[in-house]
Amino acid sequence: MQEIRNYYEGSHDKDAIRSIYGTEQNLKAKYEVLESYGLQKETFEEWLIGKLKLTGSELVLDVGAGNGRFSLPVGRMLKGSGGFLAACDLAEGVMIPSRVQAEKESLPVLLMQADAENLPFLSKQFDLVMANHMLYHLPNLNRGLAEMRRILKQTGRLVATTNSEKGMPELFKLHLNTMDRLGIPFGVKEELITFSLENGEQTLSKHFKQVECWTYEAGFMVKEPEPVFRYYAATQLYQGPMNDENLSKEVREAIAPCFLQLTEELIREKGGELVISKPVGAFVGKI
Repeated sequence: MQEIRNYYEGSHDKDAIRSIYGTEQNLKAKYEVLESYGLQKETFEEWLIGKLKLTGSELVLDVGAGNGRFSLPVGRMLKGSGGFLAACDLAEGVMIPSRVQAEKESLPVLLMQADAENLPFLSKQFDLVMANHMLYHLPNLNRGLAEMRRILKQTGRLVATTNSEKGMPELFKLHLNTMDRLGIPFGVKEELITFSLENGEQTLSKHFKQVECWTYEAGFMVKEPEPVFRYYAATQLYQGPMNDENLSKEVREAIAPCFLQLTEELIREKGGELVISKPVGAFVGKI
């Protein structure tokens, strides 16, 4: 009997996170697809930053900043208005391109390696702390949230974005069908995301007196299979089996063409247009 494999990202494993996000390559690939084929006129970043209504004089911290998709545009808003942004990530390599860009534009931005569960900042220091699509990675979520609350001013805000438990079902079904067609035994993950659109308000309410939720549809629509594969190839769902040496080379090399074929068939079945749905949300916590 073949071993049931689980290729989900080790969300709470800090070494796995450093490996997956060691460079900006995977994040960049995903965001390029979302920006090019997104269902909305505004990108998620533009939408959220607009709703924050920043004056430009704020002291901001971006925790789990990644490749700077929020740090850089917020830094541009703060430039010349007295504000300042600190950005940190567990994986230092992913921040290299944004560090270069911030220096090129002379933005009031400082980037550093730091652990969200042990933030190297004074208490009551920031007007805004952003934790975008990263809280579900924390091994000790409550400790991380306590740290973020600690460094916020009494009038400050935490903005934490996350995915829905029901996000991207179309992509996941294509993945499962690919695994099934190639005979790769794949275990379906049963545990819930520790910080999701469904449970985020309850989680934040343990640390913040006021919690508000803003929702956004971050999905994308395609007429050909290649963009769907580019997104898929940047996930652990694809990279897990591709790097699994217990699978034969022939099976691993068949994953991409099989996924592309199944996606093409689904697009035809849908009348020439396939929507990959991705409901996301931003929770705003106030002390």
